[in-house]
Amino acid sequence: MNKVNLYIGLVSLLLSISGNIHAQNNMLSKKQEKMVTISSFAAKGELDKLHVELNAGLDAGLTVNEVKEVLVHLYAYCGFPRSLRGLQTFMTVLDERKARGINDTWGREASPITDTRDKYERGKEILAELAGVTPPEGRATAGYAGFSPEIETFLKEHLFADIFERDVLTYAQREMVTVSVLMSIGGVEPMLNSHMNLSINVGITPAHLKEMIRIIEVNIGGKEANAASTVLNEVLQSKGLRIDTQSSEVINGVKVEKVSFRNRIDINVVGNLYYPSNLDIQRKYPAIVVGHTFTGVKEQTSGLHAQRLAELGYVALAFDASFWGESGGTPRNIEVPEIRVEDFSAAVDFLSNLAIVDKDRIGGLGICGGGGYIVSAAAIDHRIKAIATVSMYDLGRARRQGLGDAISYEQRMNTLDRIGELRTKEFRGEARTNTLGVPAQITEADTENTREFYDYYRTPRAQHPRTDTSYSLTSQAPMMNFFPFVQIETISPRPLLFIVGERAVSAYFSEEAYRKAAEPKELFVVPGASHVDLYDRPESLSISLPKLDSFFKQYLK
Repeated sequence: MNKVNLYIGLVSLLLSISGNIHAQNNMLSKKQEKMVTISSFAAKGELDKLHVELNAGLDAGLTVNEVKEVLVHLYAYCGFPRSLRGLQTFMTVLDERKARGINDTWGREASPITDTRDKYERGKEILAELAGVTPPEGRATAGYAGFSPEIETFLKEHLFADIFERDVLTYAQREMVTVSVLMSIGGVEPMLNSHMNLSINVGITPAHLKEMIRIIEVNIGGKEANAASTVLNEVLQSKGLRIDTQSSEVINGVKVEKVSFRNRIDINVVGNLYYPSNLDIQRKYPAIVVGHTFTGVKEQTSGLHAQRLAELGYVALAFDASFWGESGGTPRNIEVPEIRVEDFSAAVDFLSNLAIVDKDRIGGLGICGGGGYIVSAAAIDHRIKAIATVSMYDLGRARRQGLGDAISYEQRMNTLDRIGELRTKEFRGEARTNTLGVPAQITEADTENTREFYDYYRTPRAQHPRTDTSYSLTSQAPMMNFFPFVQIETISPRPLLFIVGERAVSAYFSEEAYRKAAEPKELFVVPGASHVDLYDRPESLSISLPKLDSFFKQYLK
């Protein structure tokens, strides 16, 4: 039974890893991510955040019994009070979801335990199986086991027999929960070391553990993540494994390296740094910071543009905005315009301190919503010497007036009234209300524009497990208060380039910015292209990329 459990755990863990072709080896599935966050917030007693993640876990496909088992399991590592408060919070979540008409899947119950052998011996065998060793003879008497035989009995009989023997969760899943708890509570590094070793033995890879540490950094804190990283390095060194696996790769001759830096709000921003082909470390290169779309991540169009710019000879940095993707900031998936603007300047901070970058030749590129943010950043950051946008979207105007200015003043006021009510409810612990940037399904009534966004974000063309385009509906209020072009004329004499598609319904955002900007400026229209075509369509990029290259070569001399 245990070998079957272990085998199923290994297979299910491997099959559940998802992501694009360059990232899949170090990605956790959405269900696994939520097991980590649920375990962490329950262990820390952060019930408001736990409430949100319990909802998200169920939405991601965890069954009710799986979540219950997680919350029961963690009591052995952080105590009955945390476990019971977690279960009480979960009961509230289930009641709220039932009231909203959501029928969650309960899933399988634990199989009856039919093994009648001595529980100490069973627990000892399970621990040996987790560790990949032969069970020792007799009882343990060294260390704490000799000092307190009682705790040794409890550990073997209750933890490894009563708890680990239950088959609602696999061994791999239980170790994932255990490691998440130990990383979150801190101060238990020897136990964390032991369970990281056990995790690797049952199929959790070093890359998965690194991803778990990143989740801890985002949701719990840098101190806890740094301590966990130190332990993981020790574990990997003891096993003779590489410590920096999957930290860089080469694509079409371009080296891509995972980097991170902190912005002025002390949020950790994670990016992919793209080095030019045939890199000469004795040279100083021009650099471009690339900002992603609204509700997007760096692995989508911003990463594609950074890759192509590096192929053209630039150092390029595509980063996840705060609260999105791999970057830090809680709560997750919220839009804070002033911090999105700050992220661009923080990226310039980082690039300015790279030995291979000429700090006087740094440009900025923003795509879709990132276009409005780079314009706003450039107005106050003179280190950005040349500014380009692709399919720019003024998120402030779009939220105030709707696409095509179709929203009336009264409709806007009603939206703000609703947001105020939601903030009041969420403050007292009710579940957060999210909305989708791109619909999960399309209908015959949807416009061509909506269909194009769906085709990009909801299909293998560009969908990514770190974003489903969901964001907090209350984010719409601060977005309404965002006016990216309010001092665009002060960017002069630094140049501005606005690239738009001939058929783009969003073209009027770039046209307005062009009218308000001072010279030098240029509005460049790609014939036949729509808004989304400029994200990745080869026929559109064959026109827009040479234009970006000539623009940056001219102004980043």
